[in-house]
Amino acid sequence: MTFTFKLARRIARLRAPLAAAAVLTLAGCDSDNSFSPEQPAALDPGSSTTPAAFAGGIPIGFFAHPTAMFNARYNGGHQVNSENSLLKELAEIKSRGGKVVLSLSGAPKYYLANGNFSFTKWKERINRYRDINFSSYVADGTIIGHFMIDEPNDPANWNGQAVSPAMLEEMGKYSKQLWPEMPTLVRVEPSYLGMNHKYVDAAWAQYLYRRGDANEYIRRNVADAQERGLALVVGMNVLKGGNPTGTRMSASEVQSWGSALLSSTYPCAFISWEYDADFLSTSGMGAAMDELRRKAQNRSTRNCRRTSGGTTTPPPAPEPEPEPEPDPEPPATSQGLMFGPYGLPMSQMGSFNSSIRVAAPDKVVNNLQSARKAGAKVVLRLAAGDLQNSNGTFSLTKWKAAVDRAAQADLSSYVRDGTFAGHLLVLSPDDAGRWGGQRISHATLDEMARYSRGRWAAVPTIVEADAAWLATTTTWSWLDGVWAIYSASAGDAATWVGRQASAAGRARLGIMLGMNVLNGGTSASGIRGTQPGKYAMSATQLRNWGATLVADNRACGLALQRYEVGYFGRTDIAGALAELGRKAEGRQAVSCRRR
Repeated sequence: MTFTFKLARRIARLRAPLAAAAVLTLAGCDSDNSFSPEQPAALDPGSSTTPAAFAGGIPIGFFAHPTAMFNARYNGGHQVNSENSLLKELAEIKSRGGKVVLSLSGAPKYYLANGNFSFTKWKERINRYRDINFSSYVADGTIIGHFMIDEPNDPANWNGQAVSPAMLEEMGKYSKQLWPEMPTLVRVEPSYLGMNHKYVDAAWAQYLYRRGDANEYIRRNVADAQERGLALVVGMNVLKGGNPTGTRMSASEVQSWGSALLSSTYPCAFISWEYDADFLSTSGMGAAMDELRRKAQNRSTRNCRRTSGGTTTPPPAPEPEPEPEPDPEPPATSQGLMFGPYGLPMSQMGSFNSSIRVAAPDKVVNNLQSARKAGAKVVLRLAAGDLQNSNGTFSLTKWKAAVDRAAQADLSSYVRDGTFAGHLLVLSPDDAGRWGGQRISHATLDEMARYSRGRWAAVPTIVEADAAWLATTTTWSWLDGVWAIYSASAGDAATWVGRQASAAGRARLGIMLGMNVLNGGTSASGIRGTQPGKYAMSATQLRNWGATLVADNRACGLALQRYEVGYFGRTDIAGALAELGRKAEGRQAVSCRRR
């Protein structure tokens, strides 16, 4: 079956009044796990005797947000409420036009056993609310979601043992059994979470200065959330996240960094750590927060439910995983240039002759089976969850543990027939901002490649990076290739590919080319990208630049970054892809192994 026919079939398918609010709150700061004292009643400059409706956009406010302070400036918050006060507080918040994240389990001290997280005690804590009917507040959006736990990824919070993504899924499942329609939230960046959650709805990205550039921070977290089908709450550590020493943020920092986070239309709420009347009354802070409120109100309203997968009904008993298929006589895989997008759904695998996919350990075989059935090749990224140390730097130990989990399955037949066409070790090792201010060293990358080859000796090892950076050393022993991705900002496509291929050649590495089709075009395309201020490639740009990349006979593949149904479903884009697919099939296959 030719690529053109496959794509043609695919195109057809894709057409309280003022009172003392005893608010205990879970620590939302990056480095402080203490708990707030009770918040005293505060004067409310925005109070009114007339009930208010939510103003639109996304809610903005703070942890430990006093009910009396839901007003014209702040209409979102995070609270812990007792069983006796919950309905009263919800009614008051709603009357003020507000929305709130509920922490039903309260402080971690209530669900620890010998210092470790206790699922049993956690369930006991939230069971206190199971006979309280607050469903109307879930239905009308007054309740943003159920805040299940804070910083599960930090072992220091849990006696040296982090709360795993699998346990977070069990917590989400239990919450959905009690309140099927209430979104489940975890305050951890999406990169820590798995790729196949059904019961965790949203991650939480809370910015502070040491996280690096705020624009890059939101871009990365949105991409990670989208990749996992998760909604995303954002906010800032305004009390301990300032520049440069972890002090309180200044008004200008709050406005600048908050504006960066709100430049994305993806987040569903903006909740920061934490409400402090003295801080919020400092010079210029009111004006800064008013500006962020305007920006939040101008965002598209979004709920905090998952964007894909998940469930809104009480979870049934889990079905057992199907037994792996027997090893059949495999169909011949494509012998042309590998061509396809990153993140192509398994259901669409027959539309291209290859793809790059993230595969959770228990889904590796399923991914390879789907590719084999379609006669396609797949490059797998097997370690894509939490790969950072507590200071944000890369953790080789965590990476190896993820690879070990994937290696428990027998993949030998997929290696032999070429279906498992490459192991994408890591993305952007050369981007220090992604790794706590420290690039992943060449020596570490080669060790990662050695570790991979020790499990799948014949599978090429690949990293996504600038080839010129990798070429600063020529002592690679185990790394096979580089995935270099083109954007219009890099200049002329022919010049760029020549430079990248030459650099790979100097390092004796194979090269797989890529195109940033969603955010690497020019304004002439008229197609807004998925990142603020970016443009997707037009059909003409895709066709012309793609033809240049396909024509380079040093490349072992052309991978498009990344699959998005709205873009790939456009008729003009599909036509350009069909043309590039024909050119790729006509190319002689080249190995991604090192030269």
